[in-house]
Amino acid sequence: MTTNLVKNISRLSDLEPLTQIISGLIGETCWKASLSYGDELTIHIGERITYSQKSMIGKEKGAWILGTQATRWQIDSPSETIVTSEDDSEIIKQRLDIIANNAIAAVEINYQNLGLSIAFNNKYKLILLPNNEDNEEGIDLPYWEIFTPHQMVLKVGSGSKWSYTSSNSRSLAS
Repeated sequence: MTTNLVKNISRLSDLEPLTQIISGLIGETCWKASLSYGDELTIHIGERITYSQKSMIGKEKGAWILGTQATRWQIDSPSETIVTSEDDSEIIKQRLDIIANNAIAAVEINYQNLGLSIAFNNKYKLILLPNNEDNEEGIDLPYWEIFTPHQMVLKVGSGSKWSYTSSNSRSLAS
């Protein structure tokens, strides 16, 4: 895979490189789902890696880390919605355990809104629901991003753009 890409999505086939990147999630286990600063959803997936920073001694991160940025999301069972980003943060924290310690069975990117769906082996599904109108309002945050085991970060959105750049760089492409 070529590195340091910044691309626009104008047709369905433009999703192929993104699908190739995120397909590495399939079969990996989500071992931590939590709310980070600003109540943004963060999911740690795959091998547990000890942080190298002194301030983080004793803490671990996933080989893959999924983060949402001002993007709505929900977790669905086969029959109903279990929790959404709109729920009270205490309820969210309690219900996020539903996906913890479960392997990822499938991943899919929605062409229309660049939403991400992650299906788990326990039949629950995490669905990220970007608001494409944010781009019209001048909000330039990615809808979601995934840090990979290859020291790369995939950022999707806002608008129809995505980037795949080094996560070690001080000035990541937007």
